[in-house]
Amino acid sequence: MSSPFLSRLLSGLNHVKQYEDPLLQAKARSVVPVDDLASKAKNRSNSNPTADIRDCLLLELLAWFKRDFFRWCNSPGCDLCGAKTTRPRGSSRPSDTELRHQASRVELYACAACGREVRFPRYNDPGKLLETRRGRCGEWANCFALICRALNFEVRHVLDWTDHVWVEVYSESKRRWIHCDPCENKWDKPLLYEAGWGKKLSYVIGFSKDDIADVTWRYSAKHEEVRSRRKECSEDWLAQAIQGLNRQMQSGLPGDRVA
Repeated sequence: MSSPFLSRLLSGLNHVKQYEDPLLQAKARSVVPVDDLASKAKNRSNSNPTADIRDCLLLELLAWFKRDFFRWCNSPGCDLCGAKTTRPRGSSRPSDTELRHQASRVELYACAACGREVRFPRYNDPGKLLETRRGRCGEWANCFALICRALNFEVRHVLDWTDHVWVEVYSESKRRWIHCDPCENKWDKPLLYEAGWGKKLSYVIGFSKDDIADVTWRYSAKHEEVRSRRKECSEDWLAQAIQGLNRQMQSGLPGDRVA
């Protein structure tokens, strides 16, 4: 019963390792208007003396990513005639090129104007997403997490088992992990999904370069209801699995880096 869950934990760990690639981080920094965002962060901090400058930078980064950089894509436009309307036509295996950029699958669409087949690869490569700048919640969180790491924020890539993805960023000033949803431009609103969207949460797991954390309880005010839906593995198994994986990851870390 626990083997598929363990596979998912390991997959999440392997994924976040990409964010530590110096070349990917450099690529990410090259697309971010760092000086402009830093200037806006300083103005925000000056207008609120209790605000931390790094927290202000994160808020500016979140707003810029939503407003200017990434775009939501339910269906892709036609790259031949430029029409914006396409209709779903099923799916296809990724090509070799798409696989190199970790396309998990390819959605197929037909242009409503010219009939051309339009491919929408669902890329998992955050470096490729810096180029395409489009997708749904998985692509948004993946690309934003890389950009945050490139600007030296501590990041968790957060997977919600009920099909959503977002990011947590560690705030040095607040001494805690902060919920950040780039799709919604929301900061520190952890009850957004349960109270706002009506989600029936079960497992919410955060992955960083140093640890895995079961962060489910931060995102719910209905803990007993959530517990009743957590049936993929026992609570003891999950706690032990996370503890064991964290021990392996943190074995070479200095004491102040151990969770």
